[in-house]
Amino acid sequence: MIQTTSFSDLGISGAILEAIEVLGFETPSAIQEQAIPVALGGADIVGLSHTGSGKTLAFAIPALECIDPDVNGVQVLTLCPTRELAVQICREVDKLALFLDGVSAVPIYGGASFKPQLDALNRGVQFVVGTPGRVMDLMESGALQLDNLRMLILDEADEMLDMGFLEDIEHIADAMPDERQTLFFSATMSPEINRLVGRFMDDPVQINIERPTLTVPTIEQIYYEVIFSSRIEALSRLLDTGKIKKGLVFANTKKVVDDIVDGLTARGYGVDRLHGDMPQIMRERVMESFRRGNLRMLVATDIAARGLDVDDVDSVVNFELPRDPEDYVHRIGRTARAGRKGKAVTFVGRRDFALLSRIERFIGVKLTEEPVLTASQVEQLRTESLVDEVLEKLNPDSQLPEELKEVEASPESLAVALFNLLREKTHREVQPIPEDRPMKTRRVRIDGNTEKGSHQKGDSWTPKGDTVTLFMNGGRMIGLRPKDIAGLFYNSVEMEKGAVGDIRIFGKHSLIEVDANVAPQLLEALATATICGYEVNVREDKGGMGSEPGSYRSSRHGGFRNGGRREHGQGERRGGRGDRRGGGRKDFGGERPRRKRY
Repeated sequence: MIQTTSFSDLGISGAILEAIEVLGFETPSAIQEQAIPVALGGADIVGLSHTGSGKTLAFAIPALECIDPDVNGVQVLTLCPTRELAVQICREVDKLALFLDGVSAVPIYGGASFKPQLDALNRGVQFVVGTPGRVMDLMESGALQLDNLRMLILDEADEMLDMGFLEDIEHIADAMPDERQTLFFSATMSPEINRLVGRFMDDPVQINIERPTLTVPTIEQIYYEVIFSSRIEALSRLLDTGKIKKGLVFANTKKVVDDIVDGLTARGYGVDRLHGDMPQIMRERVMESFRRGNLRMLVATDIAARGLDVDDVDSVVNFELPRDPEDYVHRIGRTARAGRKGKAVTFVGRRDFALLSRIERFIGVKLTEEPVLTASQVEQLRTESLVDEVLEKLNPDSQLPEELKEVEASPESLAVALFNLLREKTHREVQPIPEDRPMKTRRVRIDGNTEKGSHQKGDSWTPKGDTVTLFMNGGRMIGLRPKDIAGLFYNSVEMEKGAVGDIRIFGKHSLIEVDANVAPQLLEALATATICGYEVNVREDKGGMGSEPGSYRSSRHGGFRNGGRREHGQGERRGGRGDRRGGGRKDFGGERPRRKRY
């Protein structure tokens, strides 16, 4: 398709073009360019487009064009997964309708009072944007009448289905007039969406927008290896340096959000939370306060932050890695907007490296590791930041207060005294954390970038004591290398350098010799694991370090023979794999996958 140069080429009416010009949009995005003319022609559309591609305008413009301002009734209904997104869409619609007399939009969603929403419907609103639950409630009560409906829009359809709204959407669509236009927008095409398309759409036009570069180059992406209990202090040190002026912090659960806010508040930082347990009026108040700059940090879950659109966020902090790489992209995309630079900071633990590698493969970028700031580094950076703030306040026309003119001291002495006073007022005592102690060994990343402590196949290895040979059901056929296996072992269990010995990789399996003192922990941690994208399991080998299956002999040091007891260390390993609690799949880089919470 030939690239258009302006919105005027898409068949949009003059009133909306005028609003687009006022808003400062110059050229349409790919989804806008392809979807708007098709929708204006009356066709149903299935638009596959990623978050942030500009799809709100792609459906809002055709929706406004189909509205008859003389009809006081709902003519367009947009369903979306969250209240924040509903409010955001309405803001965009109202801006586009700036020069359309008598056209208005209203968001309707749960967790808020019915009265304002009922009042808006009674006034005769034409454009409704809502979450499925509240929409269905108002339909069943008779407050939301859809007899005049001309267009149904589903935004982020895949997200709504993930949240369990399939039956609600079907119920809503069944109650609508057959003669209507339907637009579906989604990041992915799932079987459930196919089912909806087949049931409610008439020969739709499918528009598929390829995902561009997932992260913009103006975002500096770094990570710190830090245990979970140290992360609030590590984040506080970053705040102390003054490098984060306005930041978003993401966690995976509401409880962790609360813990972060409580910890940062106790240290004196301007911070608040955003999650699904908050009343809607409080959520809106917090978001507005953050937009105005009254809060330095906003801590949120992924779902609660949907629809949060703030241009001047300079840093995003992943307090926990998201389970889905797309959520990582969505999180860090909230910084470095409008041509600005931004920073994405991620905290990882020793079990997070597999997930980190999946994210890196997904985005095609390697995150840069940085050491946790020490107390002396924090003090130096904080001083530099204070100097920068002082320099920003310099004004050649400034006058010295009369009271200071009477002080018998040099200007340099006065400046030093005032600077020290400022530093004391902003000082926070840095609390010690385990990361302050020098590491005895460098941890091995599974992608092989760091290999200290990794033993290659055939190395001369002198064990400190008894050894155990472990069997892994993965080998050359899935692309395993010794450093992959060493990374898996060292990142799964805390152990000394040299605890992993000879690694021999065959076609379909691998044999790994390890110190007997760490074997029980390895077997427990790696009963089921993921390496190089494949699920494997590790168990005690029933033979020696041979070259083919079935040819192994007993291990030179015996390992766990004779009932599973070993002579050195930590007692017995009880039972087999079936006796372990929670014996489900475990990625060696993270916790077992959890259901999303909203």
